[in-house]
Amino acid sequence: MEQLTFFLVAVFCAGLAISYDWDLTKQTYSAYLKNIQFGLTSPSLITAKQKSQYVALQQSIPQGETVLTRLDAPFILDFKRNQIFLADWPGGASLPPGMPVFKGPEALANYLAEKSIRYLAYSSWSLNHPADVDTSGPGLSSWFRLQSQLSHDFRDNVQQLAKTRKKLYADGENFVLDLGTKS
Repeated sequence: MEQLTFFLVAVFCAGLAISYDWDLTKQTYSAYLKNIQFGLTSPSLITAKQKSQYVALQQSIPQGETVLTRLDAPFILDFKRNQIFLADWPGGASLPPGMPVFKGPEALANYLAEKSIRYLAYSSWSLNHPADVDTSGPGLSSWFRLQSQLSHDFRDNVQQLAKTRKKLYADGENFVLDLGTKS
């Protein structure tokens, strides 16, 4: 009887969670199914153009140097050529004492310099995310809200640094900044 009660409570809670924001739940699981279907068709994850862009991007950075990346396909990079840090969720995890957030572009550049990270590789797609995304609505976790705010702050800082630092590479989709050289 105790197991049945637990099961019924669990089903009730799951039903509440799903029905809380049915449209969001439906969208999420629909996207999961589309991703599975896409993965099963075994398409190439990258194009020849992307591969050549990433090779040129990485060759603009001196061999052996450390680079922080926020790229749409960082797995294309040669991780033996450079020490590569990934900023998948900027500010979510970083070297001590932590990436400065909401302190502006110079604070970010200084933090990276203190960590011996002179180069920043960035995909322009990250700059095209709208700044006015509403993260206050129901159905969004506090974690997602925070990560969205941190990502927007990082994006804004990179946009400002791109105006004040030397650009070593740009192909219209990706770029590399030399944070140690002002433009």
